[in-house]
Amino acid sequence: MSEKKPAANTQKKQEAARIWLSYYNRVLYEKGIITERERNRMELKIDKWQMPSQML
Repeated sequence: MSEKKPAANTQKKQEAARIWLSYYNRVLYEKGIITERERNRMELKIDKWQMPSQML
């Protein structure tokens, strides 16, 4: 049972980080700092992104 909690905690951290990255990506697009193409490319990268193990 103790093995599930760290895995769930890791998954929550990963998802929280992806949410923040997506938020900043959207803000940059809405402010006109990046183009729609750049936003879409970054969103694909965010979806595939994995948090480095030393940050977990």
